Amino acid sequence: MNQFKTGRSYSVMLLLLLMGMLISLMACQPKEDSKVDSKAENNKLTDVVVSLDWVPNTNHTGLYVAQEKGYFKEQGLNVKIVQPSEDSASTLVANNRADFGIYFQPNMTSRLEKGVPITAVAAILQHNPAGLLSLKSLGAKSPKDLNGKRYSTWEDPIDDATVAHVVGDKLVKIPGEATDATVALRMNQFDYILAYYGWDGIHAKMQDVETNFFFLRDYEPIFDYYAPVIITNNKLLETNPELVKKTLAAMKKGYLYAAKNPEESADILVKYAPETNKDLALASQKYISTQYLDDNGEWGKFDYNRWDRFYDWVYKQGLIEKPLPPQAGVTNDYL
Repeated sequence: MNQFKTGRSYSVMLLLLLMGMLISLMACQPKEDSKVDSKAENNKLTDVVVSLDWVPNTNHTGLYVAQEKGYFKEQGLNVKIVQPSEDSASTLVANNRADFGIYFQPNMTSRLEKGVPITAVAAILQHNPAGLLSLKSLGAKSPKDLNGKRYSTWEDPIDDATVAHVVGDKLVKIPGEATDATVALRMNQFDYILAYYGWDGIHAKMQDVETNFFFLRDYEPIFDYYAPVIITNNKLLETNPELVKKTLAAMKKGYLYAAKNPEESADILVKYAPETNKDLALASQKYISTQYLDDNGEWGKFDYNRWDRFYDWVYKQGLIEKPLPPQAGVTNDYL
């Protein structure tokens, strides 16, 4: 009887030991998640770098919406949005340190003249939001009334020539760059500045500061140039056009969403750029969401005639040595 009990106890212990070994072996087997991870590794997303032109703002909202909503991933892309340090977005794109960048048509002029391999592939806004901002107390009724007044300049030849064209040749230049145009105006650092309504103009209203804003395009249609735009490297256009098309498709979806959902999109911008003033982002977004699309509800397309007219004016002003060819540095072919 004792032998039977001992034998039974031994059998139970052996069974328990075998069960433990089986459980250990099962634990060592790859989990279903591991199989999914392995499969994901075999189908890696393509890395894409997008360089902003400045700190995040409502010009960029569509990019962050595309990131938040997964539109880039839908296209098989892993997009990293970066801010430029010392180098501009055009330098990063031209040297393959960024695949896409945010830039401006006037700033492209000297780059194209020198043969820098960049091309604008999408227009973020359909009309130029740039204009001259001054305090209402200055008494200017039109840009001509600013002639001889102190002008804040970052000493860009094309911008200065543009301002002189609508104001008059007597530019009293105050070099420097104001991070808050309204505050600088109130501190009497200068009398007027070339600014962007979607940010600086809206910001002035939020601070209850009475200002005048003269849109450049209202006083010279040639100045309805494109600002800002999305640029890429010419080599990327040649070697991987599908990547360009996929990236722009995701961006387009992001901007279309931002155009229809300004409040939610402003929240998304602030989520990715928490240093942004939330109230300013919302107010700016409500305005700029109406500027993303053309009359047909399309995003990104350029009017080649408008593009060429501006560069023709730049040449006639003697700001470049030779004329740029038609449709220099621009294309709608990848939208």
